[in-house]
Amino acid sequence: MTPPPRPKVGPVRGSFRLGNSEIHRVGGRRWNWSDSYHWMLTLSWPCFFLLVGVSYALTNLLFASAFYFVPGSVANARPGSFLDTVFFSIETLATVGYGYMNPGSTYGHVVASAEILLGMVEVATVTGLLFARFSRPTSRILFSDVAVVTKFNGVPTLMLRTGNERNNLILEASVRASLVRRETTLEGQMFTRFYDLKLERDHTSVFALSWTVLHPIDANSPLFGLTQQDLKDSATTLTVAVSGIDDTLNDFVHARQTYAAEHIYFGHHFVDILSDKVGMVRTLDFGKFHDIVPDNSGAA
Repeated sequence: MTPPPRPKVGPVRGSFRLGNSEIHRVGGRRWNWSDSYHWMLTLSWPCFFLLVGVSYALTNLLFASAFYFVPGSVANARPGSFLDTVFFSIETLATVGYGYMNPGSTYGHVVASAEILLGMVEVATVTGLLFARFSRPTSRILFSDVAVVTKFNGVPTLMLRTGNERNNLILEASVRASLVRRETTLEGQMFTRFYDLKLERDHTSVFALSWTVLHPIDANSPLFGLTQQDLKDSATTLTVAVSGIDDTLNDFVHARQTYAAEHIYFGHHFVDILSDKVGMVRTLDFGKFHDIVPDNSGAA
């Protein structure tokens, strides 16, 4: 029995990155108005202020047009001057009265009242969004650009490095790592599988400096016996997530990173970034945070 024809793929509904791949969502539900708040929180700061500026300009142009096309709506405005109605709209929206121009008719009072009401709503909305964006906890957890596979205490081990770039502590920090790859089932179907990696240490009470995440590649590891080419052939992606409580914000923070197969280097190890103690001082060199060197031991 042949399967029914596949429907045509619709426009892209969203996208995100997984490793070096960009995943597009298609054929899902269209954008919903209930997502507006979430969307505005995820905008970059330049795009957010651009959105606020455009909304402000459109609102003033709309009400300025309403005043302009009904002569006599604004007293003391120059006849035929659209610019005067724009400035009057700006003053009305901000509830600032300079005492020169004012509503000149019942229609003008009604439009001005509507604009004042809308202005209060817009100011409250933008204020709430600004507070939500500023108050949202963020982390400055740094991940190494690459992961490596080298021997650690005689066992081939997957390693990656994380660090806290802020001069504070992350309490009760935890890390999770997963492997995502495409596999073929016994029935010949392609299937995406997720494997949680067992880490040598997945929790620390205090995360202040750097943290090297270790996954021993033993017989129970999904990486056992694989080479970098095997990872490329199966479109393998390593995902890592770190979370904890910021002791300054006293709130939950998290960060994540993905590594494609091309970013997992076999037979390399990280350069040491913590210097020996000189007196009572040790130096953590973030300038070498991403540096790796070949493993002379010939590790897997």
